[in-house]
Amino acid sequence: MTSCYLTIDDSPSPYTDAMIDFLDERKIQALLFVRGDMIEQYGMDSLIRAVKHGHIIGNHSYSHPRFGDLSYDESIAEIEKTDAFINDVYAYANMKRTGYYFRFPYLDRGDGNPAERHFDNVVDANINDDPRIIKIQNYLHDKGYVQPFDQCTHPYYQNASIKNAADCLMTYSSFDWMMTDRHKGKWDYKTIDDLKTKIDYSDMKDHKGNVLIFHDQDETFETFKSLIDHMIVKGYTFLSFR
Repeated sequence: MTSCYLTIDDSPSPYTDAMIDFLDERKIQALLFVRGDMIEQYGMDSLIRAVKHGHIIGNHSYSHPRFGDLSYDESIAEIEKTDAFINDVYAYANMKRTGYYFRFPYLDRGDGNPAERHFDNVVDANINDDPRIIKIQNYLHDKGYVQPFDQCTHPYYQNASIKNAADCLMTYSSFDWMMTDRHKGKWDYKTIDDLKTKIDYSDMKDHKGNVLIFHDQDETFETFKSLIDHMIVKGYTFLSFR
């Protein structure tokens, strides 16, 4: 049976509580990559609740910039500012932080070459060979950041530079953001049914521990629910994080 890790970017939003309820009903654990600016806007109550319900919080930077546009010091400030918020979430939840996880916005890992839409083209490459990437990777490794995807068998994760990266990468993007008003109709996938078809014809069924990217945004919640339920109907199972 095909298995997946569910990761969700851009939390919190006005829909985070409803998303947690939806996942709890289906007994799915998620890794929520949070933004510091969204915590300032919406507060941390929904994230505290998520942690208490068994979900995990990761770092998605403070203001969601392209790291290729930042200096090294600016990059570290983006990470550390949100890391402080995450520590507060766990402290207010009265729970121990389970680990340190980071995902770059747009998967721009510091070299100005976002991998979000062409990750499959780097399977055989060393994705950590740019000096700007190496410097941030060393920082993340030193701080204890890891990827919690031990059961992933996808070919991407046979590439040592992907498997051993300190930041959380992925094997499958839902492209749920294509259903938002500012993107809808401008990309290859124009309807939720298109995204379901993308799932059906993906190579996920051939691998275990697929790493999924979804989003926690105002306009993505209905798409999120529809696609997760579609995957359940199709026989996908969801793994728990270590």
